[in-house]
Amino acid sequence: MKKWFIYSLVSLFVISVGLGFQGCSKKQVKKDGEEAGIGDGTGKIEIGDSGGLKIVHFEFDASGLTKEARTILKDNAEWLKGHKNIKVQVEGHCDSRGTQEYNLALGQKRAEAVRKYLADLGVAAKRLSTISYGEEKSLDFSETEEAWTKNRRAQFVITDK
Repeated sequence: MKKWFIYSLVSLFVISVGLGFQGCSKKQVKKDGEEAGIGDGTGKIEIGDSGGLKIVHFEFDASGLTKEARTILKDNAEWLKGHKNIKVQVEGHCDSRGTQEYNLALGQKRAEAVRKYLADLGVAAKRLSTISYGEEKSLDFSETEEAWTKNRRAQFVITDK
């Protein structure tokens, strides 16, 4: 009975906190005076979101871009070329295997590989910054191959217009 009660309280707290954040607004990015983008389906691109940019994944213990990653990045480059006022941060992530120091370095190599490829495709390098989170921001905390595959990634966050 105690577990059920505690679970109910935690659930109620999570729901109430989540509802409290719905009213928060984010800075909107505009293109030529109009709200631009794909984003959340409302036609708005917001700082802190990924807009129309897709995540790319990496092989185990590697920072080289796969054929699939290059295809995704070509689409991302086209999206960025169509939204020339947007600046993005490329985040490098790793799975939970390896030391913290190693994963931070690998995450940085991944983010840099993505930044360089986007620049090679014609996206102005000054619009792209990088950061590594190593294993700190996992999408899936399971210790399975499927979870590790999800976590080996580079993703994008819009930082400025």
